[in-house]
Amino acid sequence: MNLPELMNLLSRPTAYPHPVENVQILQTHISIVFLAGPFAYKIKKPVDLGFLDFRTLEQRRHFCAEEVRLNRRLAPDVYLGVVPITPNGIGDEAGEVIEWAVKMVRLPEEATLLARLHRDETTFDTWRDLAQRIVQFHRNAEGGEGVAVHGRFDVVARVVRDNFEQSISHVGVTVAPDVFRRLRQRTEHLLEELQPLIEARSARGVTREAHGDLRLDHVYLFPDRPPPSNLEIIDCIEFSRPLRCIDPVADIAFLVMDLKFQGRGDCARQFADEYFRVSRDDEGRRLLPLYIAYRAMVRAKVEGMKHFEREVPPAERVAARDRARAYWSLALAELPLAPGEPSPSAAEESMHHVGSHS
Repeated sequence: MNLPELMNLLSRPTAYPHPVENVQILQTHISIVFLAGPFAYKIKKPVDLGFLDFRTLEQRRHFCAEEVRLNRRLAPDVYLGVVPITPNGIGDEAGEVIEWAVKMVRLPEEATLLARLHRDETTFDTWRDLAQRIVQFHRNAEGGEGVAVHGRFDVVARVVRDNFEQSISHVGVTVAPDVFRRLRQRTEHLLEELQPLIEARSARGVTREAHGDLRLDHVYLFPDRPPPSNLEIIDCIEFSRPLRCIDPVADIAFLVMDLKFQGRGDCARQFADEYFRVSRDDEGRRLLPLYIAYRAMVRAKVEGMKHFEREVPPAERVAARDRARAYWSLALAELPLAPGEPSPSAAEESMHHVGSHS
């Protein structure tokens, strides 16, 4: 059964072993989520993107299991298990297994931190509680030599530089050539400056098997629930150990970047300050601009990829292009000038201001 046929099957309410009135379908470039009644079912697309390989059924089953195992660290009540899909639908144990899905409790979209931020429903306590939760998560996460190897400077530098290489085809469309050149220049200078610190932190085991994709729309806040179930953090990186075995500062940088992108530098400061206070990681602050810029450039690349996908509707492609440009600008604004680089003009600086983006 090919992907369109599978989508057609799982779009039917009768494909589920529980009452379903209608099915909503959400897609990313690597997965499809079917929202069916009180549950969500996530399947992996049979793609090979270099940094992940989901081409075989066994690979997809393996990474479904990894997704459940790893995400139960921060959302134990959400990830229910891996279920088989047969030609009759979900969970038919008697039929031939044609696909595997991660079964999750369906969470209300209005409970994400992104949605709550837009409704001005977050407070200092929100960012304090989240920072404390993530500090505890990082302390308990796997470390050791097998994890630390991914935090070495040569690995970090390669990952950062690869992002530039993967974005070259976007220059002139989602990022101006001068912005791209300046970003590369500033990034190289900062990498050189931070190399001793990155190496030292890796050598003493600071690197952790972290989340890797800490975004505002992956954090759900339920103020009426007691801790820890008041914060459900989902959708970590399951497909690449190197991309989730990182310095904890690289992990929190995604949330800090996300908040800045939404025009909420105040919340970004509150969250980062509380994280560094509780973790007692003052030296880690020096790494934050590099990792914020890196996270912004990754998002710029992903939005750029969406812009170039012909199957995406034209209006969505334009919106993706505009978001990519804003992410590139945010990245540039985060990094200090490289030696010998002329200061940007007032007009350029105004272009680098990033406000609220939905």
